[in-house]
Amino acid sequence: MTITADDLIAKLQHCKDFPSSFKARMDAVAAKAVEEMTKEAGKFLFELDDRKHTEQQVKAIIDAFPESLSMQDRHSLLPVQRAAWLYSVGMVSFIPLLAKEGLRLNVGGEESRGGLLHGRNNTLVDLARCEEPNVKCKQVLEELREMGLFKKEDIQNFDLLLYSCAPIFEMLAAWDPYSLITTTGVDGCPLIHDPFSEEDFEMILKAGMEHFPERLGFLFRKYKGKTACENAFDELGVNQAMAVICKCIPPFENHALIHRAVEVAPHLEDKLIKYYPNEAFKRDATGRTLPQVKFHAQLRRGTQTYDSTASFFANAIDDQIEANDPRLGVFPFMVAASDNRSDLDAVYYLLRRCPQVLVNLRERDDRDVEDVQQGSRKRQREES
Repeated sequence: MTITADDLIAKLQHCKDFPSSFKARMDAVAAKAVEEMTKEAGKFLFELDDRKHTEQQVKAIIDAFPESLSMQDRHSLLPVQRAAWLYSVGMVSFIPLLAKEGLRLNVGGEESRGGLLHGRNNTLVDLARCEEPNVKCKQVLEELREMGLFKKEDIQNFDLLLYSCAPIFEMLAAWDPYSLITTTGVDGCPLIHDPFSEEDFEMILKAGMEHFPERLGFLFRKYKGKTACENAFDELGVNQAMAVICKCIPPFENHALIHRAVEVAPHLEDKLIKYYPNEAFKRDATGRTLPQVKFHAQLRRGTQTYDSTASFFANAIDDQIEANDPRLGVFPFMVAASDNRSDLDAVYYLLRRCPQVLVNLRERDDRDVEDVQQGSRKRQREES
């Protein structure tokens, strides 16, 4: 004779009329039955499939057998963790529900966020690194974010950018752009230096340009003396790397890429200028021409002295000598006089060539003094 769960429930309705001794025996049997049913419910939670099951059905099972949500498989994974660990198409979409119920039932303890961070397994990392179904994992992360179970600081704390791929990478970078700066690879290198494929390089550089265009997406960020641009040349080859760079930093848009290169890695100028020829005639964000930037950069490095390379100073044109170096906030003759160099011959030559810089310096100082005085008078009026 086949007995269904409904039949059993109907029979148990008569328990109140049983003799106490018999009822105690039935309670023991019922406890074993509930234990077995809880195990079956736990197995069910490890086999969820949104093509067959609904959230309402899953919620009903959890309500009936709450301990099933704390069951672990042979890998010590909870149901909510297993759903992301296997990247199961059918299970992933149930993660928000399992986490929400896990939070309500304190699964894994207060700090585990409903089981997401239970033990050594981090469901957020698993979701970030999943490739298939990437879009569904992204949607789950967005839901967890709305629920407060996925926090902004998690991106940096768990190095999620290091594991993720588009479109999850794009979502994370948009939420916390500074993680593009702080995230490091396995050996401590910046994210854009981490060993990568052409697709990875494009993904990282594209995000960098979107959120930090003034820094050219960190293309010239250095690590152990090498820029990310040089690292890409070594990893991908010049042609492949430049194809990505031109895609993310289109030529003819005047990003002053060459200007930045000659300041940070001047030996790259010849390789880059072939792809960005028009930038030789453009000005950077500070209004400087490429020759001015090169002159300032070379002078700043301290390798040019009047005694050893007088031609460097003699070949400089007036607008190079007269232009203020925005990196240091001083004129070229002041750079030559600074630090331990005190190249007096260079200082004398530069001032003799363009004495107008002294007038410009005086006018700038007068403006600064006037600005300070105006600010002081304004504060006095506000305080009176």
